[in-house]
Amino acid sequence: MYRKGITPCRVGLTIFGVDLFPSYDVIDPSSPTAQKLAQHIEAVKQTETGWDRFKTIFQRDDYGNLSPEMDGALSAGTAGLVIGLLLGGLPASKKGYEEFILRNKATSFENHFQAKDKLQFNVTKTMAAGGWRVGWRLGLFTGAYTFFTSAVATYRNQNTVFEYSAGGLLAGAMYKFPMGPKAMVAGGLGGAVLGTAAGAISVGVMKLTGTTTEELRYLRHGWKEAKTRELITESPRRAEAMGILALAHDHSLAQNKSSINEATQTKSEESTNEDVEKAEKKS
Repeated sequence: MYRKGITPCRVGLTIFGVDLFPSYDVIDPSSPTAQKLAQHIEAVKQTETGWDRFKTIFQRDDYGNLSPEMDGALSAGTAGLVIGLLLGGLPASKKGYEEFILRNKATSFENHFQAKDKLQFNVTKTMAAGGWRVGWRLGLFTGAYTFFTSAVATYRNQNTVFEYSAGGLLAGAMYKFPMGPKAMVAGGLGGAVLGTAAGAISVGVMKLTGTTTEELRYLRHGWKEAKTRELITESPRRAEAMGILALAHDHSLAQNKSSINEATQTKSEESTNEDVEKAEKKS
């Protein structure tokens, strides 16, 4: 339910004022948390420089977490590595299988188990080599592209196609660095073309949704800090839940203690009865 007089903030896809993909995550702009976050953002905007924003990429927050930009670059690099392993490994395994069959048509094995073992080893080795050959390159390029794009956008605090083109240029040049200056130029141009295409799509989506890089950057930092703070601090609901769990735990301990006491008492009574019977027999 919306409170009267308050316009909720939505995060969704809106084109020409038409809410195509609405988000039901409503943010109350009059809440103390939202107001403090807005005041903090405005104060930081007025005082910080491009170099100050760039340095925050390499800084950890009060809870030891990486910055959203660095975390995004590492996530992109990891995703590129995994996708590259699949793209390079699957075709390589098929090729290794076919080559093994061709090479060993006239080879005699002791039994079919030995042939299957050698085939499996050859296919696995070929798949690992082919997957790594493509995976580390794709992971390096995607991670570097994401990092350079975020770094340029953070420094300029703007959202244009230029940031993506510059990120692709730097990533492509770094990717071809071991091959010499000519390869760096070719790689940089290729990366710039890919970055420009990706930038046009990203900027177009942001225009459609009505968001900017500045808003996303500050909100990502604010949301990450708020999420971390919520996880490590006790809220009333968390305290209530922990209270219920603690009560259940104490009740379980009490039941176990009662069972142990009853068992101990029963054993002591049995031993006492045995002593009495022995004494009566002796008398």
